[in-house]
Amino acid sequence: MDITISFRRIAPDDGLKRYVEEKLARLRKYVESPLDLHVVLSLERKYRQRVDVMFTLNGVVINAHEVQEDMRAAVDAIVDKLETRLSRYRDKVKQYREGKPKYAPVGEEEHAPQIIMLRTIAAKPMDPEEAQMQLNASGDGFIIFRDIERGNVCVMYKRKDGNFGLVETTGRAL
Repeated sequence: MDITISFRRIAPDDGLKRYVEEKLARLRKYVESPLDLHVVLSLERKYRQRVDVMFTLNGVVINAHEVQEDMRAAVDAIVDKLETRLSRYRDKVKQYREGKPKYAPVGEEEHAPQIIMLRTIAAKPMDPEEAQMQLNASGDGFIIFRDIERGNVCVMYKRKDGNFGLVETTGRAL
């Protein structure tokens, strides 16, 4: 944990700096990644002690400030605030991760759709009108044929609305 401490309108004090570092070390138990904390200790109107803490955790910026009459009391209060925020953030991340669907276990892959029957069809050359007549006569759901004019492989199928759909491939088959 890297802690940068700045003093504004207050004389730098090594004892206060060690106190802040010691108290902010309690935040380590809430995060796995190293933190870069920026702490600003300032004096406002000669009697108000202000502590500001800012850091980024996994792209989320967390800010907190506290104003007290005693600097050490302000540090204690801000550490409590940050512990609350970090525990809330950790719970939200945990809840999000638990809510995500897991990958299917290996045993369930056996029930995945499989190819049951393989059938080879010769794509006979014909025009779409002839394919439509054969499709009506056969009672199948689709017919595969080769277009006489272009030589493309085509699929004609019956639609639910009673009409026919035509799928054409591009390029010539060998």
